[in-house]
This record gives sequence, C-alpha cells and structure tokens, in this order.
Amino acid sequence: HTPYLAGFMDVPASSLPWTATHPEPENALTIACWIIHVTSLVEFLVAMGFCWRWADVVDNPRWKGLTWGLIPLHSSGITACTYHLFYNSIPILVPLQAFLTCVGNTTAMIAAYRIAISNGWDVPWGEIPFLSTSEDSSEEDATVRGDSQSLVGFEDLGDALAEDNDYTFIVKLFAGCALASYVVKYGEVWFDFPFESQLSVALAFIFIPSLLNAFKWWKRSQDPTFEGWF
Repeated sequence: HTPYLAGFMDVPASSLPWTATHPEPENALTIACWIIHVTSLVEFLVAMGFCWRWADVVDNPRWKGLTWGLIPLHSSGITACTYHLFYNSIPILVPLQAFLTCVGNTTAMIAAYRIAISNGWDVPWGEIPFLSTSEDSSEEDATVRGDSQSLVGFEDLGDALAEDNDYTFIVKLFAGCALASYVVKYGEVWFDFPFESQLSVALAFIFIPSLLNAFKWWKRSQDPTFEGWF
C-alpha cells in the first residue's frame, strides 16, 4: 500500500503523544486523501443550498428539485467515506455506492430536464435519428411558497464566506476540511467499531445522515421559515 502523496500531511505514529487503542492498518487513508473525501461531501451540501436559493431568485421552484436530485449523490459520497472509515473491510459498500451514484445521476438528470423544460426548452425529437415524432411538453406553473430564510449548516457555507475572495475562501475551506480529516483519521483508532466490520453500523453511518438531510429539505419545502438544527 503506497500512501497518497507519500502521506506528507500525516503525523507519524512515533510522533504522537499518545498510544491509541488500535494501531492504524496499512490501508488507512492519508490526510490528503481524507481531505478530498470530506471536501466532496461539503461541496454537495453547498451546491444543494445554492440550488434551493436560486429557485427563489429566478422564481422557478424546479431548481429546488435539483437539490432533491443531488441527495443520492451525496449519500454515495457518504458511502465512500464509510467504506474507508471501516478500512475497506465491508466490500458490499462498493456496489452500494455504485448504485447510489447511478440513482443520483438519474435523479439529477431528471431535475435538470424539468428545469430546462420550465425555461422554454423543447426536446429536439426530430433531430434524434430513431424518433421522428414531436411532442409538446408542458409543466404546470408552481407558486413559490416564500423566500428561503437564512440556512444553517454546510449548505450555507457559500453565503457565510460570500465576502471572501477566491484565495481566502479556498484557504478557509481547506482548513476546515483538513481539521475534520485529522479528527477522523486519528480519532477513529480510539474506537472498536471501525475494526469490527459490522454492516449494520456502517449502514447507520450512511442512511441516518442521508435521512436527516432529506428531512431537512422536506421541512423547508413545507415551511420556508424553518432553519433546521443540522
């Protein structure tokens, strides 16, 4: 096992001022690799928040459908992180991630299609070789329930750092993801569950955050003043 980027951000075990409950396996991710995974989770949440707010800016609620369409892709990212959290010892998580990615790509495609149709785009059926009929697509106009209130959580990160320039934004984002990566990498060795390979625990790590994420957006769709707790 060759560490990613030679593990240049890792802290050697001999340099740690403590002895963890479990030694790290050889296939443990490096800090640099964890940063990539954590950043991917954060960027999906930020994108969901941007889509939700853009729906109010352009008065087109179908943009909120794109937020819903991205949820399976975010869950796919959680699955990848969970797989590595358990040191790659639960192989069934690999096809589960692939399935969630396929579902997410499909739901995001459908959401993007609905946005395009609502903006007046017509499907060029006549330009498709094996389809010659033309169809008129229409969508019922939906009313916006109200402007979204201040969001809380990672999806609000774009607004929280809106006054930063590109460089300070990247530095702050990198620092936050790096801190989370250090906590995960050097914190999990103090627990037994990452070394026990229990599928039920792994699924809880995946679906509890996913369900909470879905509930948050459902609640905001019902009550625009709902700010949430997570």
